[in-house]
Amino acid sequence: MEEKMKLILYSWNANNEQILADNLSGLGFEVVWFRKECKHYTRDMELAMELLPFIHAHGAEAVVSFNYFPMLSMICNTCRIPYYAWVYDCPHFTLYAKQIALPCNRIGIFDREMVRHLREDHGIDTVYHVPLAADVPYFDGIIEQASTEEKERFRCDISFVGSLYTDAHNYYDRLFGTASKAADESGIHRQCFAYHEDHLGQAVLDGCIDLHMMQTQMEKLGLMLGEDYDAKPEEILLAAVLEKKVTVEERRILLTRMANYSAGNSGTGNKPDADTGKGLGGQYDFRLYTGSDTGALPALDLFHHGTVDYRTQMPLVFAGSKINLNISLRSIHSGIPLRVLDIMACGGFVLSNWQPEIAEYFAEGTEIVTFDSLEDCLAKAAYYLSHEEERRQIAANGKRKVREAFSYLIGLDRLFSPPTL
Repeated sequence: MEEKMKLILYSWNANNEQILADNLSGLGFEVVWFRKECKHYTRDMELAMELLPFIHAHGAEAVVSFNYFPMLSMICNTCRIPYYAWVYDCPHFTLYAKQIALPCNRIGIFDREMVRHLREDHGIDTVYHVPLAADVPYFDGIIEQASTEEKERFRCDISFVGSLYTDAHNYYDRLFGTASKAADESGIHRQCFAYHEDHLGQAVLDGCIDLHMMQTQMEKLGLMLGEDYDAKPEEILLAAVLEKKVTVEERRILLTRMANYSAGNSGTGNKPDADTGKGLGGQYDFRLYTGSDTGALPALDLFHHGTVDYRTQMPLVFAGSKINLNISLRSIHSGIPLRVLDIMACGGFVLSNWQPEIAEYFAEGTEIVTFDSLEDCLAKAAYYLSHEEERRQIAANGKRKVREAFSYLIGLDRLFSPPTL
């Protein structure tokens, strides 16, 4: 890691900024917070006029933030100091901003495939692979300090924490309509629960989608990023529309099946046998924690328990659920989502869709359990609900792996010691 320095931490109220600040301070950095909303990613002169003198007044030697802000690049480049950005969102469209090539940038991205794409397809050499981190001692403290009543409140069999993307930003239906023919042509149906093939990308390459027409429609919806960005129409279409739609469908289908089994209805008239691992049987406590509207999804609405606070309640959900589901955003092509690391850091058992870097970093069936189809997920949920000791051991092993290999100490060392740029 580079010599210790005085850092400005740009705050935009990301959930884990305080954890980041505490770990930076623990490593000997002097951290100064700068809080101001970025009103325009590439043209916020008000932000620039406040941050520039702030940097000089504090003698700051670098700026750091979660996610990448092109305005911070321009400011740091003017001041001739490094800008460290640790990206945990994907898609994160500011990575296509023209400022990404500025020499001040040190941009750590958790998704290795996104790094490869930017380097090989866009010629960007200021990005590098930095997996995300989780602070096990922090979460241990939150869980230990919680009352018995609070812990009991969040105990359940299976839970999912995350968005269903039922809001206005689900652009697929507005672009394609709801006809199944459109879904077939764009590869949505084939991509759902298929984790080893890229049907969506192939559909675009094969010309199954009229990109010219789509670009016109996306411009009307405000999806095109404008002249400050170098994103291609197909990149926006895939990440913001097609891959999000697959995520919407996978979460709706899988969680609805979980809800049906929880209510004692398999949807087929037959009750699966949990002991054989062929499916979930009988009633169990399933909970959905989301800010999404479930009014149009009555099967899920019954199990909707609202949102949970990242710092005070989410750790209790993860620690108190026998099985924590992870259903990744499909725009995350290889990386380990933060949800997976947070669950493990809280001592929770993770049942996740297969993902390349999850398979690379974690031992299947020993530290994590993954599924590669809908039926595989249901069967494994049934199996691990009825095999408590095995489930507890996997959760303990996962927590140990996160503590040893995904601490902030390791993550920050990767962020502040980039390959030669």
